[in-house]
Amino acid sequence: MITGAQAEIEQEVNRAKEQLREQVASIAIAGAEKILEASIDQAAHAKITAKLAESL
Repeated sequence: MITGAQAEIEQEVNRAKEQLREQVASIAIAGAEKILEASIDQAAHAKITAKLAESL
């Protein structure tokens, strides 16, 4: 019972970390866009976000 609960908690922590990585990547890209004063198309945005999230 305790082992199952610990595994569930670990899964939730991992999901939360992944969501945080994605949010940080999106914020970083939004900041970069503002600095560059240019917009990045959706496909490029998704690719850059995924790559950045993997590196965090």
